[in-house]
Amino acid sequence: MKKGVAMLLIAAMSVSLAACGDKGSAGSAGAGDAGNAGAEDAGSAGSGDEDAGTTPEAGDTEAAPSGGSAEPVAGGTVNIPITDDPTTLQGWMMRNSNEGVISPAIYETLLKYDETGKPQPYLLESFTGDPEALTYTLVVKDGITFQDGTPLDAEAVKWNLDYYKENGVLTGSYFNYVDSVEVTDEKTVVVHMSSWDALFDYGLARTCFVCSPTAVESLGPDGFNEAPVGTGAFKVTKWSHGEGIYTERYDDYWQGKPYLDNVNFVIYSSTATQQAALEVGDLDVMNLSGDAVTADALKAKGYNLTNAAIPSTGYTLCFNSLADGPLTDVRVRQAIAYAVDAEEICNSLLGDGAYGEASTQWAVTTSAEYNSEVTGYGYDVEKAKALLAEAGYGDGFELTINFQVGDFAKSVCQIIQAELQQIGITVTLNQIEVANYADYLGEWDGILFHPMGLGNGQFSQVAANMIPGARFGGATFLHDEESVGLINEAIVSDQETLSQNLKGAVKILFQDNVELYTVAITYSTAVTSPKLHGDYGSIQGNGATWHELWKEAE
Repeated sequence: MKKGVAMLLIAAMSVSLAACGDKGSAGSAGAGDAGNAGAEDAGSAGSGDEDAGTTPEAGDTEAAPSGGSAEPVAGGTVNIPITDDPTTLQGWMMRNSNEGVISPAIYETLLKYDETGKPQPYLLESFTGDPEALTYTLVVKDGITFQDGTPLDAEAVKWNLDYYKENGVLTGSYFNYVDSVEVTDEKTVVVHMSSWDALFDYGLARTCFVCSPTAVESLGPDGFNEAPVGTGAFKVTKWSHGEGIYTERYDDYWQGKPYLDNVNFVIYSSTATQQAALEVGDLDVMNLSGDAVTADALKAKGYNLTNAAIPSTGYTLCFNSLADGPLTDVRVRQAIAYAVDAEEICNSLLGDGAYGEASTQWAVTTSAEYNSEVTGYGYDVEKAKALLAEAGYGDGFELTINFQVGDFAKSVCQIIQAELQQIGITVTLNQIEVANYADYLGEWDGILFHPMGLGNGQFSQVAANMIPGARFGGATFLHDEESVGLINEAIVSDQETLSQNLKGAVKILFQDNVELYTVAITYSTAVTSPKLHGDYGSIQGNGATWHELWKEAE
């Protein structure tokens, strides 16, 4: 670590850290360091797995794991970690980080992002829009079935779109303009829009995991939650709550018989326990985001590292600009931005750019969605102090920063805690368990340090999340008329207007109003044992997923 940031982190470690089980008890739970949570379970979390055909033998702790055979061998089991039980396995409700790891094995979406972040047909032969007619036409591929044998046809697609519109967790963000869904033949679905939505394809690529209508209707939503059925290569055989999710291959998978026998998602609550399990062979893959130390250590021991092709996460300070208090004053928000040394944080924690970088927005400079007019605030403690004094807070104030459990998030928030102390702001850190994080997405006290998924790009996230009615920040963001107007006009416009307007909205949100302040953009890094063949680190959609688990290495 760079010396300045290291000293701030050491200072921050002495400040109390609150860990919460739910939003109502944010300051009262006495849990300690997330990095140590669950360490006692490291040896037993994978106990439900009887066939570890692709894993090293337990107890193999040599510093450099031995390589795999020259030729891939079909079958066996791959174990992948999650940090906690998912909140849900219902395809229409999945959205948190653990669910993002599990979902691609079970479920698929109608469209999928390519390496540039552009949605492309996946379960569909084609996807075409007609702005004048306010319609999107979807043609379903032949030969796809759900894991219960139900065919994926136009009726099944209509059922899923209707069900998501009625019940989906992000329906307010991505299905706002869906008016009705019509089946015109056994393969063709026409979606009628109430107004044009130029980003509807981004929503279909990010969310709306396609579920078997037969299974949902026969099991009911609660029963389906325990035994979900999608079109993916692996079907759930058991959800052992508190332990993991176990799956077996679906032999009639539409892209071919899966190469593996099983893919299991086993609970290891911290990076430290995951690393230990990987090194003794209880895990085969782990995903890192913002952890250069662990990544470099595992690379040195012979593990394979693969960075995502596109940015995975934008770690962002999200201000509650509506609640009574200092944060309603833009000068206070600007002062906080000046006091946070994002460049130094990223250099220190992200391996000098090897695993991520600082940015002024939810895009990197190479992206077509990047707005060069958003210059950010830089690091200037004296200017920060002057702005606080000008706003009437020269003596400082108390502030809460809320963040989801995670080693990188914790380290960054501790550094920011110490940096803000230098300008007189006393920060309490509120650590939120993954299962409870969704409770904070509409409203929070002070600041939410949010891991915004960037797999679907800056424009899609801004358009979906920064308008009235969106679940994220519904009671905290300003939703000023100018930015909302630009977003709403962009959605119903051509691509040129969409780009121009959304870049304008980005400038208002990140620069002018400072409702959002990006601290770091990370590239998800998959760490895999050399004993494995194939691509286990591909990125699809919102965050890290493993979407080619069925496939033999090329």
